[in-house]
Amino acid sequence: MLLFPPLLVASLVKAPTSPYRGRRPSIDPRVAPPGCTVSPVPRRRPSIISGLAEVAAEYDVIFLDQFGVLHDGVRALPGAVECFEALAASGKQLVVLSNTSRRRSFALRKLPSLGFRSEHLTDFVCSGEQAWQHIKHCRKGQRMLWIAWGEDFQAWEPDFLDGLEVRLAPANEADFVFCHGSMTLRDGSSTTPTDMLETGKPSDALREALHICAVRNLTMVCANPDLYVVLPSGERGYMPGIIAKMYEELGGRIVYFGKPYASAFQASLESVGRSIPLARVLHVGDSLDHDIKGANQAGVHSLFVASGIHASELKIRNAVSTQLAEDAVQSICDEYGVNPTYTISSFVWEVG
Repeated sequence: MLLFPPLLVASLVKAPTSPYRGRRPSIDPRVAPPGCTVSPVPRRRPSIISGLAEVAAEYDVIFLDQFGVLHDGVRALPGAVECFEALAASGKQLVVLSNTSRRRSFALRKLPSLGFRSEHLTDFVCSGEQAWQHIKHCRKGQRMLWIAWGEDFQAWEPDFLDGLEVRLAPANEADFVFCHGSMTLRDGSSTTPTDMLETGKPSDALREALHICAVRNLTMVCANPDLYVVLPSGERGYMPGIIAKMYEELGGRIVYFGKPYASAFQASLESVGRSIPLARVLHVGDSLDHDIKGANQAGVHSLFVASGIHASELKIRNAVSTQLAEDAVQSICDEYGVNPTYTISSFVWEVG
């Protein structure tokens, strides 16, 4: 049965980049879920595994990132469906914990088309749903400048605004900014390209709008703190978190939803019950700055999937055949200031 606690807690921080990069992580009480007493994870050499079968018995609950772990937005990644099925067959509670800016129901409907059976899930927690709930309950009747996806992009959700009592407005009239995507600027009268997704460089229209909003001291609500994603083409895509970082550099105030912040992990833990020890929970993700950092701070164990967003940094060309180098994994984890419990090349049950 799928559950979803209506959690409306946001994380107010200065920027989506890791403040722990370059030094050892500590537990941030802003991120650690209420009621959880956690201690910094001791530093150790990375423990590299070849498949989930090696460690699955250690855990009762598995949190799963989507992009870079299960799929690439268009197709399931090699071995991922089989691993997902094996975890379900072994009786694990499975929770998707995603920074997708889509609503929960829309994102959940896509999984079966990629080969992942939704009936195996205890819950599906995503930043887009949390942001939608925040706007519904805290922004009723307000005017919103919407930074969105393009209508031809796979993340576009045509009915996302349904049920929200807001109206679109330009930067000089809006009450707040909603950073939902990274492709278009929508103000109710026009839709203007931002040029961000593929280039990472803002259009003049986006740059001007952000400047006006910052001068007017408007709050930005960010539905996806991710900075980058690997697009189905294999190219790097620039995500809403990059735009939020630009806004922060202009002095803007941002409300973030998603990993690594408290609301994401709190909602996931609440969905499986507080009686499960944190040491029996494993979060699987490919982002050191979001998945592994968030898991470290929430006090749960983590599995770093190295062939995702950090593949180029680790010089991984083939996720299935690559043998990870312990020194390279240690170096990148030290750079980002995080400590995964385990590291794996790709999300597979076993090799061979």
